[in-house]
Amino acid sequence: MDNTHSPVAKSPCPLCQRLEATVASQRSRTGDPLTTLSCNHCGLFRNDPLPTSEELRRFHEVEYRESYKGIRTPKPRNVYRSARLAMDRLQRLTRRLPQASKILDVGSGSGEWLAVLKQAGHRVCGVEPDPFYGEFARQRYAVQVETKGILDLARPENPFDVITLFHVLEHLPDPLAALQNFRDWLPPGGLLIIEVPNTNSVHQNPAGRFHPAHVIGFTKESLQFAGAAGGWEQLEISLDGYERNLLAVFRKPLADAPLPAASPAKAEPLLTTPATVARYYFQLSTYTRFFARMVQFAREWLALRLPGQSLPALDQPNRS
Repeated sequence: MDNTHSPVAKSPCPLCQRLEATVASQRSRTGDPLTTLSCNHCGLFRNDPLPTSEELRRFHEVEYRESYKGIRTPKPRNVYRSARLAMDRLQRLTRRLPQASKILDVGSGSGEWLAVLKQAGHRVCGVEPDPFYGEFARQRYAVQVETKGILDLARPENPFDVITLFHVLEHLPDPLAALQNFRDWLPPGGLLIIEVPNTNSVHQNPAGRFHPAHVIGFTKESLQFAGAAGGWEQLEISLDGYERNLLAVFRKPLADAPLPAASPAKAEPLLTTPATVARYYFQLSTYTRFFARMVQFAREWLALRLPGQSLPALDQPNRS
């Protein structure tokens, strides 16, 4: 694959509107044809061409969970893992969340994050396009979840204190528009908390990074640029243990504060080539991470079979 030229993309970069790009990959992680570009200006990865809003709406309402996980409703293992993750997130983010915050979770899935926040005394509601997952959350945790496409969201009558999007922004073909819209849903000083995959992670097999569901791919630099371009003040952008995911905490500027300057600082894109794939298999972290995942799977298997091992977030009775 020739990555030395800048092909004319079928559509401009949704973040900076430039056409110049480099081919990062021509295959999805399943081996099917899928062209992914890295913007030469801001570094944002994107599928080319980007899907239409209607294609995305249909995919996330009907096909996403079945194609991604092979299920329509969450299995106990999925729920347990999601609850553990939600508890870890709360521990990491508690210092950021004002007490008794009014929080909207966009893409709330099976509801474990909402349940954990509710336990911590926050007022919560969620939006989930998958009707099966939305119904599971309502029935299991007695939380308010609206079954609605993320692209169909309208500005609420009353602002929230915090909006969270965990592994949502990479599914939206126009992330800048989403960032700008959510800013209007918060008062000055309100928080937007985002987690997305780190597409430039050297701990992810380069041949397994891209698939049709993730139409956008972020690096630390492009996520920082996106936040500034959307009018947000950056409080934090950090990586997890294996640099697989990026967590960003943005704040809506105070009324008299100037908007942050938006200038891209592009990182060298990690391309899918035989050399980068070989490098992945020759680094020690590939195998330490594999071992850590096996330990995690074993812990989950035991927790779901031994008495007294359920998580607090899984034990909420339905109070409806």
